[in-house]
Amino acid sequence: MDKNYLRLPEYLKRPIAKLDDAENKNVRQILSKYNLNTVCDSARCPNKTQCFGECTATFLIMGKICTRNCRFCNIASNTPKPLDKNEPENVANAVIEMGLKYAVITSTTRDDINDGGAEHFKLTIDAIRKKDSSIKTEILTPDFKGNKNSLDTIIKANPDVFNHNIETVPSLYKTVRPEADYKRSLDVLSYVKKNSPNIITKTGIMTGLGETYEEIEETIKDIKNANVDILTIGQYIRPSKNHLEVKRYYGKEEFEDLKKLAEKIGIKACISAPLARSSYMAFETYKKIREQNIVPI
Repeated sequence: MDKNYLRLPEYLKRPIAKLDDAENKNVRQILSKYNLNTVCDSARCPNKTQCFGECTATFLIMGKICTRNCRFCNIASNTPKPLDKNEPENVANAVIEMGLKYAVITSTTRDDINDGGAEHFKLTIDAIRKKDSSIKTEILTPDFKGNKNSLDTIIKANPDVFNHNIETVPSLYKTVRPEADYKRSLDVLSYVKKNSPNIITKTGIMTGLGETYEEIEETIKDIKNANVDILTIGQYIRPSKNHLEVKRYYGKEEFEDLKKLAEKIGIKACISAPLARSSYMAFETYKKIREQNIVPI
């Protein structure tokens, strides 16, 4: 055991999924039928039991292998396989069979592809809308190395929500996201909003990696200056002993304080909770933004 190992607090523990539960079994059968991956499994999301039990999931497209090696993430890093040309259609079929009104789609980072997989995202959104144009789509993308042509492809796809995670404060990037760039990620978010104001933009940050309160505050200000609409804040949980250690577990009250801070800074909607993740309460937050006409349709 690590010398400075911190035990997981009880409020962060979640029950193990019961594989024989009807909804859980149904989700897994659909995913298996269409040979699809989820970030719920690959990233060991603590909310998987709840989401599968509600017959929903966050689709992970473009394979299970990432070309980058972020030290907080459980997704494997290596040489990926070629893209599956049937995947967009398969995701659309799964969305329909699962009865989703709001589909959340993310991906591995694919620096081995010229456009970073932007066209694959577009094809997936197009396939879903072809089957049912009323289904809302949220995509969580990599930074595409800041490639404007890739971002233009995403804008053309016109997702209802565009999400790209900042993840952490700038001082920790070399440790947490060594192959990413803080300013580039902010520029990605800013570019999408500037060129398509009707798309709701979203990002997320983690706590517990060694950041200070002042650094979180400055990061939220940077996020606001990039005109991001939605912010999620959640506790980093170490996937394995090979990943970064947790420096501190934040209490529930601290997450409430961060939510108030974000709202004071001007973030339109903030989900801040110990187990908040990118897709946590995604549909509810989207509806809040739309119902209040915070972002033009």
